[in-house]
Amino acid sequence: MVKTARIQLGPAGLTVTGTDGYAIGQDAAPVEDYEGPADGVTLHVDRTALADLDTGGRKDKKGFGRLEVKPGDGLIFRPGNNDTPTAAQDASAQADERLWGMLDSLFTRLDGRPLAVPELVAFDPALLARFSKVKAPKGKDGLGRALDMCVYDSKEPILCKIGPTFRGVIMPIDREVHEENVGQDGLW
Repeated sequence: MVKTARIQLGPAGLTVTGTDGYAIGQDAAPVEDYEGPADGVTLHVDRTALADLDTGGRKDKKGFGRLEVKPGDGLIFRPGNNDTPTAAQDASAQADERLWGMLDSLFTRLDGRPLAVPELVAFDPALLARFSKVKAPKGKDGLGRALDMCVYDSKEPILCKIGPTFRGVIMPIDREVHEENVGQDGLW
């Protein structure tokens, strides 16, 4: 169980990456008026703090809040509507840097592979449903967001994209193992 999410803040923008060990999500947003180290700041927050930051951000209808990193306080989100700030303690001591390096290399590896769609892929619907929580701008057709999947092979992690900035990875279920569990009638 991964207990933290990684938040990277720098001149290039804000990037948040999280995983539960079965699926990975990563989203990015531009940052205006960045003040801080040229190479940026990376910190980790626990799941409760991430949920609190998400709630604070969604309540900020102006959409132009301010993020501050304070030594000892961690990350502070100050909403543009002057509502109550949300603080998240830095939990970097709980983070496993090797894991985050592996996740970064997984995104890099998957981004660079040629497409080869297999005939059949199986997913745990509960894991796939997690991507329904991603907020993205509506398309020109007014239908909202769509999950675009880049499938390389039925046993490899699958790269997902929702909107212009969110990337995710989900692991398919091994169909042979699934067949042992549910029988041939549970498969195509």
